[in-house]
Amino acid sequence: MATGLKSRIIYRKKTKESNESDYWAGTYNLLIRAKSIPSPVGERNMVDTSTLEDLVETQEPGRRAAGSMAVSGAFEREYLDNLVEIEDEKLDIVVLYGTDGKGKEGICGFIGSESFAPDEATDDHLTGTCNIAISTVPRWIHKDYDIIKKIVSQSGKTNKAVATDEDTKTAVVI
Repeated sequence: MATGLKSRIIYRKKTKESNESDYWAGTYNLLIRAKSIPSPVGERNMVDTSTLEDLVETQEPGRRAAGSMAVSGAFEREYLDNLVEIEDEKLDIVVLYGTDGKGKEGICGFIGSESFAPDEATDDHLTGTCNIAISTVPRWIHKDYDIIKKIVSQSGKTNKAVATDEDTKTAVVI
């Protein structure tokens, strides 16, 4: 589980169909102000390799599970409207790991969809859970993107940032 005040999950509506080297470049929005970010890569399944003659059960590593992420975060109207609008659409989803809000420690991308539901409302807080269904294998993005945050007004305020690929100068706006 990724923790840290600056790890982020960002998204954009899926528009590209190619595997170009600059696939992840584009305009992104903050998905939800997450309390923590679960791993998009699940535990490895084990495959039984035992025979009837074996005294103990033997196993070999199998595939990892990548099914879904339940992200708990702040229930805010600004994000709720966006989450309802994009529910069940194919999205390019990127997790920015690190303490700088820019993916300094790592950037992981995959295609998926989301659905949002409010959690229990209490006197002191209101939260919701964004369930992300993962449709493709999560991949580490090893290109050098410069991510520069900007505040953009969108019915209040929305965090966005610009990232530029050092080699091609392709911009990624988050």
